Amino acid sequence: MSSDNMQNYLNKGMYGANQTKPDERQKYLGSLRERIYLSITIEQLSSMDYSTEVKKEIAQHPNNTLLFNGTVDIKDLNPYIKLSNQLNCSFRIVTDENAEKSTIGLVYVAPQAVNIDTIDVAEKYPNSDKIIEKEVIKKKSFLKKFFS
Repeated sequence: MSSDNMQNYLNKGMYGANQTKPDERQKYLGSLRERIYLSITIEQLSSMDYSTEVKKEIAQHPNNTLLFNGTVDIKDLNPYIKLSNQLNCSFRIVTDENAEKSTIGLVYVAPQAVNIDTIDVAEKYPNSDKIIEKEVIKKKSFLKKFFS
């Protein structure tokens, strides 16, 4: 074995196999951009309900996987988890270091490249009539409950 092959073998043993496009994998919860049908940011998940759009994507492209960011509040993910169970769509909650550093909250991915140009839900469905803003419940102080 030459010294280069030996060094590569040792590096692979100590650090693991080289990863392709680590920046993309970090952003898209361990997946690559070319495999994504739809993505929703954490901010979009917490402010809007995109259940109908996710349902459309699952219906158009069945037998793929939803990836959820494990750092997102579970109340924001619950509608999508229930939807995936209803549609028999597999899902995975990603809780590794990629999830901690990512701004993406949900991605619908294929096991192979699909090369969709527009994957952001707000750009892909700009005029969706069924998008309903989630209500922000403000708690009233103890005294305001009595005097308002």
